[in-house]
Amino acid sequence: MEVMSKQTATEPILSVRRIQLEDIPPIVNYWTSASDAHLERMGSDKTKLPNATQFQTDLQHIYDTPDQEAKTFYSIWLVNNQAIGFSSLKNIAYGESGEMHLHIWNGDFRGKGYGPRLFCLSVLDFYKRFKLKKLKCEPRASNPLPNRMLQKIGFPLIDSFVGASSEISLVVELNRYDLPIGIAERYLANVRPPVIQE
Repeated sequence: MEVMSKQTATEPILSVRRIQLEDIPPIVNYWTSASDAHLERMGSDKTKLPNATQFQTDLQHIYDTPDQEAKTFYSIWLVNNQAIGFSSLKNIAYGESGEMHLHIWNGDFRGKGYGPRLFCLSVLDFYKRFKLKKLKCEPRASNPLPNRMLQKIGFPLIDSFVGASSEISLVVELNRYDLPIGIAERYLANVRPPVIQE
C-alpha cells in the first residue's frame, strides 16, 4: 500500500510506503551517526542505542514480520520517490492503538513543509493497515519542530508529563497528542496540491 500526493508544476510527489530492505542502512546510519546534540534534542539516550549490527538485525525482523503480528512498523517518507525519513509506529495493538514517532534523516528536506503532509499520510496508512481506533504521538516538550508541526496540523495536545517515549529514550518532559484520523484527512484535503490515495 502506498499513499501519495498529487504533483503540480512546482510541487514534488510526496508518498509513504512500507519499509524495504534498502531503507535499513539509512535508518541505521541516521541513529548511529546522530550528534549528541541531535539525540539530546529528541530526548534519545545514546547509552540505550543498539550498535549498528543489532539495529540492522532488529530492522530486518520488523521487515519480516506480518502486519497482524507487528509490534513495531516503519513507514518510509518519500519525496519524488527519494526516501528522506520515516515515521515509526510502536507498541502496536492490532485493531486498537499505536504510538507514532517521526524522523527526517535527510536534513536538506527539513523546513520545506513536507513533514506535516508526510506525517498525515502515515497516520492514514497506520489507521487502515492496522485497523486502529486511536493513535498518539509523544514528542519531547522542549523539541520545537515536532510540536509545531503537530499543532499546525491541528492535533490536540492532551497532556504533558515526565516519562520515556520509547525504549531508547531519556526520561524527560513529553507532550502527548491525540491523532484522530479525521484531523489528518481534513489537513490533507485542505493543502495544495490535493492529496490522493492510490
